[in-house]
Formats: sequence, C-alpha cells, structure tokens
Amino acid sequence: MESKESIQARLNVLSKALISEENSVQYYEGLLGKTPENTEGDLGTRRMYEDLRDEEKKHVATIRSLIGYWKVLLRQLEGS
Repeated sequence: MESKESIQARLNVLSKALISEENSVQYYEGLLGKTPENTEGDLGTRRMYEDLRDEEKKHVATIRSLIGYWKVLLRQLEGS
C-alpha cells in the first residue's frame, strides 16, 4: 500500500527523470541540426539520431503518463 509520502517520493523521481529525458530529446535535436545531409554516411547518422530522439520521446510520454497516474492516486489519498 502506498502512502502520501511514498507517492510524493515517486513523483519526485519521475520529475527528475522527465527532465533528463526531455534533455535527451533536445540533445538529439541539436545533433540533427548540426549533421549535414551530404553523404550516405551523414544520412545514416541523421537516421540514427532521429531514431534515438524518437525513442526518448516515447520515454517522455511514458513518464508523463506515470506522473498523471501517481498524481491521481495522491489526490485520492489526500481526499480520504
């Protein structure tokens, strides 16, 4: 069973994780912006950065979903 304190601790970790994942998305965006499209090698590099960025975006969505879930549980506990 969760307590208000344990849920808040979870939310604190998720908040930090969200920042980290959002930073990763920006990192790959930055690399994409600096990578030319001149050669097949460049295109392969860009595709890999895009794949990694897209994976990080999935992590962001998952973490946001978890934050929403735990916030609902916290509100329920605070209401009881």
